Amino acid sequence: MVEHPQQPLVDIVIPVHSTSRPLQRAVSSALRAAPDAAPGQCRVTVVAHHLTSERVRSMLSAEQRAVVHVVESEDRGSTAAVPRNEALRRTTARYISFLDSDDTLDPGAVTRWLRIAERRGSDLVMPFQHHENPRVDITPIVRPLRRSDLDPVKDRLGYRSTAFGLIRMSAVRRTGARFDESARTGEDQSFVMALYTGTHRIDLAPGLPGVLMHADGTDRVSRQLLPIRETVAAALDLGREPWFAGVPDELTRSYILKYIRVNFFPALEHAVRSGAWDAHYARSANAVFEELTQYAPHVTDQLSRADLRVARLLSPGTGERELLAALAERRRYTTPGALLTERWTRVLGRQAPLRVVAASAVQMLRYRWALAAGSRD
Repeated sequence: MVEHPQQPLVDIVIPVHSTSRPLQRAVSSALRAAPDAAPGQCRVTVVAHHLTSERVRSMLSAEQRAVVHVVESEDRGSTAAVPRNEALRRTTARYISFLDSDDTLDPGAVTRWLRIAERRGSDLVMPFQHHENPRVDITPIVRPLRRSDLDPVKDRLGYRSTAFGLIRMSAVRRTGARFDESARTGEDQSFVMALYTGTHRIDLAPGLPGVLMHADGTDRVSRQLLPIRETVAAALDLGREPWFAGVPDELTRSYILKYIRVNFFPALEHAVRSGAWDAHYARSANAVFEELTQYAPHVTDQLSRADLRVARLLSPGTGERELLAALAERRRYTTPGALLTERWTRVLGRQAPLRVVAASAVQMLRYRWALAAGSRD
């Protein structure tokens, strides 16, 4: 058995909660993610959640068992928040990097992120995320040509809510960043928002190597139909975090706008198509929308006219067909209703739909170019 170093440079942490997960694939990728690391610099830690360490070891190959550090976390919670927080408490590394057990790291990804962090003094290196399926990942929706010293508001970091990449542990301790163990989905929201609020420097690592998101995970909580309040609870409950009082209104507003567009409206459409729309659901959705829009000043000012039409239809008297038509209209980004705000003075706001859609189109081009071009540190 190889002795695990007490103070590695980076800890690659993989939580696993089910024997159905392709753990060997994730571990293999993590072991190839830092090929140039000196002995002991890069440790792969698997955190067993609702599984014993012995059961997790049996999921690994003999070669992997010799080099991988396996620890157990408490058997509570239905998300990866508990094992991730366990890793934060236990690690002695300078950096931590999280990987889901059904995703993989590209060869050399961690070496690349370390090079960026050590050279630039990054607290957080945000990775390029690409997908096994045809999905295009445009987040974060950064300013044109921007890749270093990102600004959470100007570079719309709220649109990237995953905790992948490379994170400096001193920044985690300074900000008090933790994963939300009470949220049924979106448990990483509080963690990344704390980092966006309190870190000194955030850098982007565009292009390959990065994180490959696989399409074969079938038991993710985020794919389940939840009550509308629980779907967005991770955002609404940020106010109880001790660091939240210091979040500027502009950052809170940009984050809530993202949550309405990316989480609330799609969850609403999913519920309607699943047959969950009724008078009770309509009242709940209306209450949640009001709660979201009151979280920060002027949120509704930067929603599109089509967005606000959907909001006005959140009543028991609205039929499914009418609501679905309105939800479809808000996604027709070539129409004035989907691009313009009700107040003309807000049309060109940084978080308003016109600029977000334009920046997203640029990001789509950058994504495709990055896949072809590879790494350009």
